[in-house]
Amino acid sequence: MGKNCARGQMSVEILILVGMALFLLMPVLMYAYGRANVSGEDLSTQKAEFAAHRLASLADSVGYLGGASAVIDEIEIPPYVRSVSVKDRDVVIEMDSVGGKKQIVAGSAFNLTETGFSRITKSGTYFIEVRALSITGASGAQVGMSLK
Repeated sequence: MGKNCARGQMSVEILILVGMALFLLMPVLMYAYGRANVSGEDLSTQKAEFAAHRLASLADSVGYLGGASAVIDEIEIPPYVRSVSVKDRDVVIEMDSVGGKKQIVAGSAFNLTETGFSRITKSGTYFIEVRALSITGASGAQVGMSLK
């Protein structure tokens, strides 16, 4: 009977040790899970910043070349993006974040116009044509962007 009692006592002690280890590791696991979600959002923000700056850079390149210059580029829109728009000389990407709505803005040296950006409603890869437009009045050169 003493031998069975010793085995039972060892089993209970092992269960208690495993339980205590899980209890102590639980906060670490919860913290790691929370950071994983934030890391995904940070990655989406970086991709959105890259996309906005890429579009603004292409607009500057095409605008300085002038004439009938144009380029079609592949732009990746990450998750959490609400909309992509153009306001005067800025490319604006609005996205959701843990803290609310976030705007990413990239500026260009030229007046910008856009066509079809309202169709960008989900993450994915989009082809966008950036084209130099004719000079109209005193507003200077313009660059048009359209979703292909």
